Amino acid sequence: MIECIRFRSALPFDENVKEEFISEIWGGAIDRWRGNITPDIKARIEKEIATFEQVDGYMEYLYFVWRVVYDSGYYIMPYRTLAHASAVCYALEITEVDPIRLGLDFNRFMQTDNPRFVEIGLATNATKSQIQTEIMNLYFDEDRERLGERELNDDAPALIIYPSQRTAQLFGYLNEVVDFLYIPMDDLATFRTLLRSEDLTGVYGCNPNTVLQEYLQQAKPQFEDLIPLCTESIMKFPTNPVYPTTRIYTSRKYGIAWEPRFAPEVEAILSETCGEILYNEQVYALAELVGYTPSEAEGLRKVLTARKKQEYNNHRRRFSKHKGLFRKLINEGCWSFPKAVMAEYARLVYLTAYLKTHFPEEYNRAALCVAAGENYY
Repeated sequence: MIECIRFRSALPFDENVKEEFISEIWGGAIDRWRGNITPDIKARIEKEIATFEQVDGYMEYLYFVWRVVYDSGYYIMPYRTLAHASAVCYALEITEVDPIRLGLDFNRFMQTDNPRFVEIGLATNATKSQIQTEIMNLYFDEDRERLGERELNDDAPALIIYPSQRTAQLFGYLNEVVDFLYIPMDDLATFRTLLRSEDLTGVYGCNPNTVLQEYLQQAKPQFEDLIPLCTESIMKFPTNPVYPTTRIYTSRKYGIAWEPRFAPEVEAILSETCGEILYNEQVYALAELVGYTPSEAEGLRKVLTARKKQEYNNHRRRFSKHKGLFRKLINEGCWSFPKAVMAEYARLVYLTAYLKTHFPEEYNRAALCVAAGENYY
């Protein structure tokens, strides 16, 4: 089990700092979207900033995360966090998948009554105490008490750090060789490696005996296509007569014709994944379609994930208008994943394939160093 470290901000944060920070957000957005700030992007960032400002202390917390990302000296990558759905986090280079391009739902990450915090991984073999000392020494030499050497309660806005992630270490070794911010996400040579190569050793998620490599043989050369494939490849469906195969999306996307079963408003939610429920966001959308509030929809997801059969009837009645839909939620929704997390998973698959394709010697050397626990240089 990975041991995490939690920090609370002690940086000065007044109205002047806040204004400068918001300017950094917009400056980062201009860089990220290459100056093409469309009305949709502008509205999304404005909405996110307004939401963050409604949560007490959250802008200060986000400022702290951004400063750690820039000032720590480590190569940092987001952990399995829903922050990938945030355009602000993308603009600040805290996350690396474009939530606008991929249609990631910000409400899945952040609601004013249910704020979520960012988790990051550090490319380091340092011990927990060494990391604590180094992060604190960045800003807090004279006032360590404020940073949180004491225990933080679970509700405190805190940066959660997971040290010694192997993938983070791998990218950390190659950070001097490759500019990860400018890797094209439509590189045909990389897709040839992913979709046609029989040797995907070292590609994220493609270890021996995994089904992802088999799935990739059927994909099209576009990043958006990787996300549902990665999701379906790690889902674990129960055997049942309605869904005799675990490859519903794959078989429908690349072969078997299928007929819509539900009302148009339901099929609109399921169309992205060929009628299969792959993402938590689809569970929420289906729940809200029949009148659930966002918090009630989250409660339904938890019931499905935990398979709390004693609570099914409380929800089944609310889906009575759409025959068979609640059964579908039970069969598929319980195994669904956050799309924002799976977008990052797909990005790691793509990036490791890119490195394997264009920097094979450096990539293999770094991979061996990580496996052996040795230094790259």
